[in-house]
Amino acid sequence: MITARLCAPAYELGEYAAPVAELPELQADPRTAAELTSPAAGFDTYRWSDAPVTELMAAAVQRTLGEAGVPGDEVDLVLLATDSLPGGRAGHRDVAELLAETGLTRATASTLGLMDCATAMAALATAASLVRDGSARHVLVVSGDLADHATGGERVVAGGVAIASDAAAAALVSATAAGLPVLGMAHHTSPVTGTGAGARQELAAKVTAHRELFARLAAHHPHRPEDVRAVLPSNFARMVLEIYLSDVGYGGDKLALGDVGRIAHCLGSDPLINLADRLAETRTAGTRTAHGADDGHLVLLGAGVAHLAAVLLGAQPLPHASEGAL
Repeated sequence: MITARLCAPAYELGEYAAPVAELPELQADPRTAAELTSPAAGFDTYRWSDAPVTELMAAAVQRTLGEAGVPGDEVDLVLLATDSLPGGRAGHRDVAELLAETGLTRATASTLGLMDCATAMAALATAASLVRDGSARHVLVVSGDLADHATGGERVVAGGVAIASDAAAAALVSATAAGLPVLGMAHHTSPVTGTGAGARQELAAKVTAHRELFARLAAHHPHRPEDVRAVLPSNFARMVLEIYLSDVGYGGDKLALGDVGRIAHCLGSDPLINLADRLAETRTAGTRTAHGADDGHLVLLGAGVAHLAAVLLGAQPLPHASEGAL
C-alpha cells in the first residue's frame, strides 16, 4: 500500500492585524473582553481581509507547491474546505480562476463541508485515502474562510471561546513528495449543545467528545500519548484547550498554543497553520530528539460546533520517493 505524505503546509493570513480588545462586540461587553484577553485565554490579535477568500488561498497554494517541488499541472485533485465561497455560479468562477492562477490545469476541484472547523482535517483524511489506494498521486487540500461569510460577520465564536480570523492554508498530500507520513484519522460528532444545558453539562459533553475522538484514533492506529510530540489544534482559548486535552493525556508542552494570541482562530485552517509554524521552527532550530531525529507522532486537531476530527502524522519526514519505488 502507498504511504500518503503530508507535504509543505503553508498559509496566508488576512492582510490586516487588529487588537482583539478593539472588537465592537467586546467593547460593548467588558466582562467578556477581560476574559478573552486575559493570560488564561490568551487572545491578543486577529487578522482580517477585504480580499476574496480565493486570493488568500492562491497565496497559500503557491507556497505549498513551490516548497513541495510539485508543478501545479501534476496535481490530480483539489479539495476545498471552506464556507466562504460565493453561492451559485460565482463560486465556480472563483475556483476556476484559483486553479488557473496557480497552474492547477489538470486538477479537478471539489468542496467539502458540514463539519465547520473540522472540515479541513476530514479533507486531509480523504486526500490520504485517495493517495493510499492509488486513485491519485497528488491531492491538494486547501482551507480558508472569511468571518464575513463563514460566521455571518461574528468575531466572537465557538460559544465565546474563540475570536475568528481570516486566513487560508494549504498542504499537498502526495505519494512521492517528501513529507510527514499520514498514519490515521478519526472523527466524532455530538449533538449541538447550548440549547438549555448548563455550563457544567456542556463542559462534560466536550470532554467526553474529546475522549471518544482520541480513543477512536488510538483504535485505528495504536499509539501512546507519550509518543505524541505535539497536538496542533484549533486556536480556542488556552484554558479551554488545556481542559479538553490534558484530560486525554496531551497537556503541558505537548499542546501547541503559540498562535492563539498571535492570530486567533483561523477557523478550519488552524491545524495546518500551527503545523507550518512548527516545521519552520524545527528547521530554524535544527531540533533533534535524544534518538537523533524528531521521531514519534504529531496530531492535527480540528474542532467545530458539533464535530471533531484528528489526523495522526509521523513526526519524522519521509524523503522523496521515485515512481518505481511505489
